[in-house]
Amino acid sequence: MRGKLLGACRLVGISLLLLSVSPPAYTQARITVSGRVFLPDNQAAIQVTVNISGQNGFNASTKTDERGGYRFQDIPPALYNLVVVPPQNARCYADPVSVDTTRDGTLFTADIFLRNPAEAPLQKPRSGQVISAREAGQHIPGDARKAYAKAQKYREQKKLDAALAELDKAISLYPDYFQALAERGIVQINAGRLKEALRDFNKAIEIIPEYEPALSGAGYCLLTMGEYQESIGFLEKAAGLDPTHTKNLLFLGIANLALSRWEKAQGALEEALRLDPAGAVSAHMYLADALAGQHLYRRAADEIHIYLEKNPAAPNADRLRQREKYLRGQRPQEP
Repeated sequence: MRGKLLGACRLVGISLLLLSVSPPAYTQARITVSGRVFLPDNQAAIQVTVNISGQNGFNASTKTDERGGYRFQDIPPALYNLVVVPPQNARCYADPVSVDTTRDGTLFTADIFLRNPAEAPLQKPRSGQVISAREAGQHIPGDARKAYAKAQKYREQKKLDAALAELDKAISLYPDYFQALAERGIVQINAGRLKEALRDFNKAIEIIPEYEPALSGAGYCLLTMGEYQESIGFLEKAAGLDPTHTKNLLFLGIANLALSRWEKAQGALEEALRLDPAGAVSAHMYLADALAGQHLYRRAADEIHIYLEKNPAAPNADRLRQREKYLRGQRPQEP
């Protein structure tokens, strides 16, 4: 019961913007774009070149690591194109992938799947979405892609009904459009309809079980609905697929915290802060509770103090200062 009450209190302040963690207004956004590159057989594409270019004139290149991973750090917000140079003597390619980093958030993920020429779609995607493995081998109608792209713009403009209408159209034209299902889930969350959102995420997972955005979305919905154990299952899978996605770690920490799993909560929250200290600033508050649960009162108080230093205008600042004072007066304290 104590864990349920704790979780209920903590969940009040969670943002509904599912795909990114927003930085505080006072800090300069430090954008990171990362992901993995896969060969047509779904093996990691090792030591291939990934080029990034933005409408702001920014250009950079990097090589993928032993997991096929790439990372561009500290880049300015802009609309970027990612292009992969295929391995030598390999007859494969990938369409350019667009990533819009002008949205709220500091961490953006784009997995890129190289394809054989025979798998080319009838029409190249224009939605600006990341190409996933299942989508790469399918033919998504152009009208469905256009509806999806319109829906994204409507969501950014907070025109949720219009976004839902376009997504309904896209899914009716192509029922296996798992990215559209996940996008509709996000819109449903923003409209306050968690059950409908969870249903859409589950449908996307049925089509491709390792689709990280849908796993993350399902985990968030279950977390908010108080189904903490089930939420952890989805969030752990999502975090395993993309260890750099800060929001999954933040939600995973909160879910474990709600079940009084102090050490697991601490590990997830500390990793979120390590990856994105500015974007995951709220993790300091939850980390304070995880440390207090282990009787590490001085460290818990320090976490609250750090949060208040970074967010002095927080609406709950007075209550947090009282909590910090209370924790500093507790015994036993760690050395």
